[in-house]
Amino acid sequence: MRGVIVPLVTPFNEDYSIDFQALEEHINYLQRVGVNGIFINATTGEFTSLNFEERKLLAEKGREIVTSTFYLVGTASTNTFEVVELTKHAQDIGADYVVIAPPYYCPLSDEALFNHYSIIAEKTDIPIILYNIPGCANPLSVPLIKKLATEYSNIAGIKETIDSINHVRDVIFEVKGERKDFKVFTGLDQHFLNTLLLGGDGGIMACANFAPELHLALYKAFEDRDFEKAMGYARKLAKISKVYDLASSFGSAIKIAMGIRGFSIKPILRPPYTMDGEEVKGKIKDLLSSLNLVP
Repeated sequence: MRGVIVPLVTPFNEDYSIDFQALEEHINYLQRVGVNGIFINATTGEFTSLNFEERKLLAEKGREIVTSTFYLVGTASTNTFEVVELTKHAQDIGADYVVIAPPYYCPLSDEALFNHYSIIAEKTDIPIILYNIPGCANPLSVPLIKKLATEYSNIAGIKETIDSINHVRDVIFEVKGERKDFKVFTGLDQHFLNTLLLGGDGGIMACANFAPELHLALYKAFEDRDFEKAMGYARKLAKISKVYDLASSFGSAIKIAMGIRGFSIKPILRPPYTMDGEEVKGKIKDLLSSLNLVP
């Protein structure tokens, strides 16, 4: 698994129920344009606002629809044994990978985090992608990532949603350098090319929900060694990543951008999240217009 993986939004109806028709439509669109992976129950998918059974149901529905690309399921929780259950469920339905962010809310030591992931790795067989998102959960240090990767063969990679190319560099050099099959993905659109140039494997980037053509074009240019073209697309992704600064949440930013671009996803977030209003929508529209992304 390499390239462009999309952390999928979760579409909702006006009554906050899951809009499965819109989900299927969006997944089929992403498969048609050729993304390399689809990741359900992601941060962008508001997994913390879904109950346990909804997360399982979404994973099952996604597995039915995703047929031509890698399928990843988020199984993070503050409860280690709940993570084990969700991970076993993803394994049983035939997911290719699970993605597991660290427990959030309570600060934990590296020893506690190692114990958390060890229990999961020992009780399941599916390949695990660690998810480092220090803005939302306990941070994963390079020594901890290296220890997990070298002790557990089913810990297969990491998504790095961290605005530090030095950290990503160290993970690539120190962890991937020792274990060649360990995958390193950025979670930030603006670090996609940086990560590839350092020897990483791709990106799991939310803006690919509404502008996957930019991410795919950058990846193709990189694979073709057309670095001038790749740099051009990298500058566009750096600019498009400003969308997160304009909105109050990942979900609001992505769903507003999707609406502007003509996707059928409704502008609805599950509480406690709220959609931003017309002022923010205007700013996001201006940003997309500057990149010729408004129909």
